[in-house]
Amino acid sequence: MLILHHILTLMLALSILILFILSFQVMPVALGMDVRKTQPLNLASGVLFIILGQVLFFLFGIWLGNSFMHLLSGIRAAVLFVGFSLIGVRFVMEAFNIRKGERTYSVERPLLFILPAIAQAVNTFLAGLLFYFLSTNLTNDLIYLSVFSFSLSLLFVFIKNNKLALSAISLLYLVGGGILTLISFYFVFA
Repeated sequence: MLILHHILTLMLALSILILFILSFQVMPVALGMDVRKTQPLNLASGVLFIILGQVLFFLFGIWLGNSFMHLLSGIRAAVLFVGFSLIGVRFVMEAFNIRKGERTYSVERPLLFILPAIAQAVNTFLAGLLFYFLSTNLTNDLIYLSVFSFSLSLLFVFIKNNKLALSAISLLYLVGGGILTLISFYFVFA
Protein backbone atom coordinates (compact mmCIF):
# COMPACT_ATOMS: atom_id res chain seq x y z
CA MET A 1 0.00 0.00 0.00
CA LEU A 2 2.86 2.35 0.86
CA ILE A 3 4.59 1.62 -2.45
CA LEU A 4 1.42 2.43 -4.38
CA HIS A 5 1.15 5.73 -2.50
CA HIS A 6 4.77 6.61 -3.42
CA ILE A 7 4.18 5.71 -7.07
CA LEU A 8 1.04 7.87 -7.22
CA THR A 9 2.87 10.76 -5.54
CA LEU A 10 5.75 10.45 -8.00
CA MET A 11 3.36 10.33 -10.98
CA LEU A 12 1.59 13.44 -9.66
CA ALA A 13 4.92 15.26 -9.28
CA LEU A 14 6.00 14.22 -12.79
CA SER A 15 2.65 15.36 -14.21
CA ILE A 16 2.97 18.77 -12.56
CA LEU A 17 6.57 19.12 -13.76
CA ILE A 18 5.56 18.20 -17.32
CA LEU A 19 2.70 20.71 -17.27
CA PHE A 20 5.06 23.40 -15.96
CA ILE A 21 7.54 22.72 -18.77
CA LEU A 22 4.75 22.73 -21.36
CA SER A 23 3.70 26.16 -20.15
CA PHE A 24 7.13 27.47 -21.25
CA GLN A 25 5.67 27.60 -24.75
CA VAL A 26 3.69 30.75 -23.92
CA MET A 27 6.84 32.77 -23.28
CA PRO A 28 7.88 33.57 -26.89
CA VAL A 29 4.32 34.55 -27.80
CA ALA A 30 3.87 36.68 -24.67
CA LEU A 31 7.22 38.36 -25.27
CA GLY A 32 5.88 39.57 -28.61
CA MET A 33 3.10 41.48 -26.90
CA ASP A 34 4.60 44.85 -26.09
CA VAL A 35 2.81 46.15 -23.02
CA ARG A 36 3.90 49.70 -23.89
CA LYS A 37 2.38 49.66 -27.41
CA THR A 38 -0.60 47.32 -27.07
CA GLN A 39 -3.93 48.51 -25.68
CA PRO A 40 -4.94 46.86 -22.39
CA LEU A 41 -7.99 45.13 -23.89
CA ASN A 42 -5.91 43.75 -26.77
CA LEU A 43 -3.26 42.64 -24.30
CA ALA A 44 -5.81 40.84 -22.13
CA SER A 45 -7.33 39.20 -25.22
CA GLY A 46 -3.90 38.07 -26.40
CA VAL A 47 -3.07 36.49 -23.03
CA LEU A 48 -6.49 34.84 -22.99
CA PHE A 49 -5.93 33.37 -26.48
CA ILE A 50 -2.55 32.01 -25.43
CA ILE A 51 -3.96 30.31 -22.34
CA LEU A 52 -7.02 29.02 -24.20
CA GLY A 53 -4.74 27.58 -26.87
CA GLN A 54 -2.81 25.63 -24.26
CA VAL A 55 -5.88 24.42 -22.38
CA LEU A 56 -8.06 23.58 -25.39
CA PHE A 57 -5.30 21.71 -27.20
CA PHE A 58 -4.50 19.79 -24.02
CA LEU A 59 -8.20 18.90 -23.67
CA PHE A 60 -8.37 17.88 -27.32
CA GLY A 61 -5.33 15.66 -26.79
CA ILE A 62 -6.92 14.09 -23.71
CA TRP A 63 -10.17 13.50 -25.59
CA LEU A 64 -8.38 11.94 -28.55
CA GLY A 65 -6.17 9.91 -26.22
CA ASN A 66 -9.23 8.55 -24.44
CA SER A 67 -10.56 7.47 -27.83
CA PHE A 68 -7.70 5.20 -28.90
CA MET A 69 -4.75 5.13 -26.49
CA HIS A 70 -6.25 2.13 -24.68
CA LEU A 71 -5.18 0.13 -27.74
CA LEU A 72 -1.55 0.92 -26.85
CA SER A 73 -1.77 -0.11 -23.19
CA GLY A 74 0.50 -3.10 -23.80
CA ILE A 75 3.34 -0.85 -24.94
CA ARG A 76 2.63 2.00 -22.51
CA ALA A 77 6.29 2.50 -21.53
CA ALA A 78 7.45 2.66 -25.13
CA VAL A 79 4.69 5.12 -26.08
CA LEU A 80 5.53 7.40 -23.13
CA PHE A 81 9.24 7.18 -23.92
CA VAL A 82 8.85 8.00 -27.61
CA GLY A 83 6.22 10.69 -27.02
CA PHE A 84 7.99 12.65 -24.31
CA SER A 85 11.42 12.27 -25.89
CA LEU A 86 10.01 13.68 -29.16
CA ILE A 87 8.49 16.61 -27.28
CA GLY A 88 11.83 17.12 -25.51
CA VAL A 89 13.71 17.10 -28.82
CA ARG A 90 11.23 19.61 -30.26
CA PHE A 91 11.84 21.87 -27.26
CA VAL A 92 15.61 21.70 -27.80
CA MET A 93 15.25 22.42 -31.54
CA GLU A 94 12.96 25.38 -30.83
CA ALA A 95 15.46 26.77 -28.31
CA PHE A 96 17.91 27.59 -31.07
CA ASN A 97 15.22 29.27 -33.19
CA ILE A 98 14.05 31.32 -30.21
CA ARG A 99 17.60 32.45 -29.46
CA LYS A 100 17.78 33.87 -33.00
CA GLY A 101 14.42 35.59 -32.51
CA GLU A 102 12.62 33.45 -35.09
CA ARG A 103 9.87 32.21 -32.78
CA THR A 104 8.73 35.48 -31.25
CA TYR A 105 5.48 36.84 -32.55
CA SER A 106 4.99 40.61 -32.65
CA VAL A 107 1.27 41.10 -32.99
CA GLU A 108 -0.82 44.14 -32.17
CA ARG A 109 -4.42 42.98 -32.69
CA PRO A 110 -6.01 40.24 -30.56
CA LEU A 111 -7.41 38.15 -33.41
CA LEU A 112 -3.92 37.76 -34.84
CA PHE A 113 -2.90 35.90 -31.66
CA ILE A 114 -5.00 32.90 -32.65
CA LEU A 115 -2.39 31.48 -35.05
CA PRO A 116 0.57 31.80 -32.64
CA ALA A 117 -1.60 30.35 -29.85
CA ILE A 118 -2.30 27.31 -32.01
CA ALA A 119 1.33 26.98 -33.12
CA GLN A 120 2.70 27.03 -29.59
CA ALA A 121 0.13 24.50 -28.32
CA VAL A 122 1.03 21.58 -30.59
CA ASN A 123 3.37 20.02 -28.02
CA THR A 124 0.64 20.43 -25.42
CA PHE A 125 -1.73 18.51 -27.68
CA LEU A 126 0.80 15.68 -27.98
CA ALA A 127 1.29 15.64 -24.22
CA GLY A 128 -2.50 15.53 -23.81
CA LEU A 129 -2.53 12.30 -25.82
CA LEU A 130 0.16 10.85 -23.54
CA PHE A 131 -1.61 11.98 -20.37
CA TYR A 132 -4.07 9.15 -20.98
CA PHE A 133 -1.44 7.02 -19.24
CA LEU A 134 -0.51 9.59 -16.56
CA SER A 135 -3.48 11.66 -15.53
CA THR A 136 -5.00 10.96 -12.17
CA ASN A 137 -7.20 14.06 -12.05
CA LEU A 138 -7.99 15.97 -15.24
CA THR A 139 -9.38 18.99 -13.40
CA ASN A 140 -6.18 19.46 -11.43
CA ASP A 141 -4.08 19.03 -14.57
CA LEU A 142 -6.08 21.76 -16.32
CA ILE A 143 -5.77 24.06 -13.32
CA TYR A 144 -1.99 23.55 -13.14
CA LEU A 145 -1.57 24.14 -16.88
CA SER A 146 -3.78 27.26 -16.76
CA VAL A 147 -2.03 28.76 -13.74
CA PHE A 148 1.47 28.07 -15.07
CA SER A 149 0.59 29.42 -18.54
CA PHE A 150 -1.10 32.50 -17.11
CA SER A 151 1.80 33.26 -14.76
CA LEU A 152 4.47 32.91 -17.43
CA SER A 153 2.53 34.84 -20.06
CA LEU A 154 1.81 37.64 -17.62
CA LEU A 155 5.46 37.77 -16.61
CA PHE A 156 6.79 37.83 -20.18
CA VAL A 157 4.29 40.43 -21.37
CA PHE A 158 6.10 42.91 -19.14
CA ILE A 159 9.60 41.88 -20.24
CA LYS A 160 11.10 43.84 -23.12
CA ASN A 161 11.76 41.85 -26.27
CA ASN A 162 15.55 41.93 -26.46
CA LYS A 163 18.50 39.58 -26.83
CA LEU A 164 18.71 38.84 -23.08
CA ALA A 165 15.04 37.84 -22.89
CA LEU A 166 15.40 35.60 -25.94
CA SER A 167 18.48 33.99 -24.40
CA ALA A 168 16.61 33.35 -21.14
CA ILE A 169 13.67 31.76 -22.96
CA SER A 170 16.06 29.70 -25.07
CA LEU A 171 17.81 28.45 -21.94
CA LEU A 172 14.49 27.53 -20.33
CA TYR A 173 13.51 25.63 -23.47
CA LEU A 174 16.84 23.75 -23.45
CA VAL A 175 16.48 22.83 -19.79
CA GLY A 176 12.82 21.89 -20.27
CA GLY A 177 13.65 19.71 -23.27
CA GLY A 178 16.39 17.99 -21.31
CA ILE A 179 14.08 17.34 -18.36
CA LEU A 180 11.36 15.95 -20.65
CA THR A 181 13.93 13.63 -22.22
CA LEU A 182 15.05 12.44 -18.78
CA ILE A 183 11.42 11.89 -17.78
CA SER A 184 10.91 9.81 -20.93
CA PHE A 185 13.80 7.56 -19.87
CA TYR A 186 12.22 7.22 -16.44
CA PHE A 187 9.08 5.78 -18.04
CA VAL A 188 11.15 3.08 -19.78
CA PHE A 189 12.98 1.97 -16.65
CA ALA A 190 10.22 2.40 -14.07
